[in-house]
Amino acid sequence: MATVQQIPLSPWRAIIETGLHANSVHKTSMTELYNLARRQPEVVATSHPMYNPGRFGLPEDAVVLVSNDGSVVGRTARARLLVRTFAKNQSDTIQALLREAVYQFNKRPALHLEGVIGLHADFMIKAHLLSPVTDAKNMLDWGINFCPFITPWSDMYDQSRVIREPDIIAFADPDWRHPDYPHGCVIIDEMSNCIAILGLRYFGERKKGTLTLAWTIGVRHNMVACHGGIKKIGDLPPVAVFGLSGSGKSSITNSLDHEGLLRAEEKVTVIHDDAFLIDLERDFSVALEPSLFDKTDAVIFDDPQLEYFYSAQNVGVMAMPDGSKRIVAQDVRNSNGRCLKSRDMFRHAGHCQRPGTLIWLQKDTSLPPISKVMSSSLAVAMGASLSTMRAKGVENVDARELQKLVIEPFANPFRVHSLLEDCEQFRQLFKMGCECYIMNTHAFGMGDDLENIPKELSLAIVTALVRGQIQWREWRTFKGLLVPKNGPDCFGADFDRRFKPSRNPTYLRFQRDRMQDRITFLSRKRDEEQDMANTFIAPLVSARLTIDRILEPDLYR
Repeated sequence: MATVQQIPLSPWRAIIETGLHANSVHKTSMTELYNLARRQPEVVATSHPMYNPGRFGLPEDAVVLVSNDGSVVGRTARARLLVRTFAKNQSDTIQALLREAVYQFNKRPALHLEGVIGLHADFMIKAHLLSPVTDAKNMLDWGINFCPFITPWSDMYDQSRVIREPDIIAFADPDWRHPDYPHGCVIIDEMSNCIAILGLRYFGERKKGTLTLAWTIGVRHNMVACHGGIKKIGDLPPVAVFGLSGSGKSSITNSLDHEGLLRAEEKVTVIHDDAFLIDLERDFSVALEPSLFDKTDAVIFDDPQLEYFYSAQNVGVMAMPDGSKRIVAQDVRNSNGRCLKSRDMFRHAGHCQRPGTLIWLQKDTSLPPISKVMSSSLAVAMGASLSTMRAKGVENVDARELQKLVIEPFANPFRVHSLLEDCEQFRQLFKMGCECYIMNTHAFGMGDDLENIPKELSLAIVTALVRGQIQWREWRTFKGLLVPKNGPDCFGADFDRRFKPSRNPTYLRFQRDRMQDRITFLSRKRDEEQDMANTFIAPLVSARLTIDRILEPDLYR
């Protein structure tokens, strides 16, 4: 067996796991879940055939089921509660709340589904989802997104490397309500691999909650937790890109030909576009899910990729004159429409070696479309201060928050282990020879004077990187970074005119302010949370001082 169950010394796990064994709970199968979901009142059975349903033990005539939520169609980060941060009195209060939640839950019929997280024999974790019968569609989608405990995954698991960790347990009750938690409540005990998701309907809470625990297990076993995409191009070392939803992470990872730029021999093999781990001891990267959970904003009516759909959430459905029911995507019903689909759309694998190229995808208009990082400490600092803007609809936040630049370390808002652990592991990866680059996938410039950075340019940059075609020169106003010397040759005659950083004092002040934003963020992590080291702040301070000397030379004579 891949995981070794241990006596639950955590009261959080004891409460949740005991609820798993109540008389009201029975172990379910994917077939039962499909039949229950098809009868679920709010679910729509479309006329789209489900792709390869037999893979999950489902009937060959299974169709794509659509489930739609109400007002909330994204994640609710403010609902998260980390038990390791609780004071004693808060811990007692929340434990009582959880006990009551499980007690009331166990008075209703419920289901228990087993699954496996991880697609490499050296990393497979058994997982359990506990939910009410009325949540069958979300349970079905969880089984599709990960691996249900059936052949071939159960056989692989039985032969996999033993990992001394208790199984993951996710408990979800979307019908839970409490006046103190109007937005729901997510209680995470990462040390005992359990999570309670209370009062939240959105499927992504179950997916990301399970991934949060899997990532944390990996970190404890000297693996790098990655919220990003990873692919191989030809026989070259893999390329990994890190970014939040809307940064271009999936577009870059899942592109098969880079808009026609790749040659026939440069075949793309996609590992995954959302979640993986890098094992620093055994030289492999492993995907955690066999399926893709992707946005449907670009899925047109009767899109060819509908052939690969397993399931869909928060999309419209339209009745046709022939009586069939067809999906209406393109975010017509609401933002953040989603689907679960097969990776059979392209060449894929469950694992590969360590990446040789790592790219931080940032939405920071002070940065050009591409730059190369020269030191491991600065590479970590730029990842730990990864700047972006929130993707519309992906998170349940106020509309005004969508306009603000935010910093999300390593593009992973689901991290519950310490930031310093991530920093040290990424630095180890860079010291092992992985090269680091920064790509701005948004726009370059200030105020209204912005040059858009199209997807086609981002794909051309990745192509040039893996081919080694870019020649580099020092970026004199950002110490430690290089920018293209031959940009016009690689990316068009107007590349420098549009994207070359200037020495204009107005721009330099803007660039300095963005640097200071990063320094301030990391310094707060150090001073208030004791979760950052000067090693990873110093390179940014040094870069800022370079601009200070240019803007105010008299102060530094």
